[in-house]
Amino acid sequence: MTLTSEQVRELKNQLFTQIQNLPEEQRELARQQIESMSPQALESMLHQQQTSGSEKNIFRMIIDKEVDSVVVGENSGALAILDINPISEGHALIIPKSPAKTNAEVAQEAHSLAKEVTERLKSNLNAKEVEMQLDTKFGETIIHLIPIYDKPLTLTSPRQKSSPDTLKEIAKKINTIVEKIEKPKPIKIKQYSAPKEIIKGTRRIP
Repeated sequence: MTLTSEQVRELKNQLFTQIQNLPEEQRELARQQIESMSPQALESMLHQQQTSGSEKNIFRMIIDKEVDSVVVGENSGALAILDINPISEGHALIIPKSPAKTNAEVAQEAHSLAKEVTERLKSNLNAKEVEMQLDTKFGETIIHLIPIYDKPLTLTSPRQKSSPDTLKEIAKKINTIVEKIEKPKPIKIKQYSAPKEIIKGTRRIP
């Protein structure tokens, strides 16, 4: 199996996630080692995992809480997390809890969660639009939610590196519940009309 550039990036992202809790010096050293790994080395590592009985990919590890992630939504059938190398601020992934091999197998709960997170991206991050795209990686189909602020974006658009702290701050904004404050209804004040003067007639005395 020859890994595509997208798979190489995804594997490295998975490894970066696993080293986040290491002390700073060890984390930096591990990061440099991961960066220097060739596609062949990554392929060999993946093969070793599969032959040793560890066939979980990054999505299953996230669902099983074996890998730290920044969660922005969850329901009975899907989990929403922030992409660690986002295309734009708030770029989220909707991962079905039951693996979906094709677009048709993506659970309705995943689509419902995608709709919910989309509304929060628009209201809490002021995204003009949210590009929703299905994508298949490591044999699973997931949903990408890419907020659009000024120009069109797709899955092929350039990505940015984002730190865990930055992602957590973005998640706080996304997860904030914005209460709609209803404006009080104006009170109608009845205008007071002064009583008309009673004009008394002059009584004539005979």
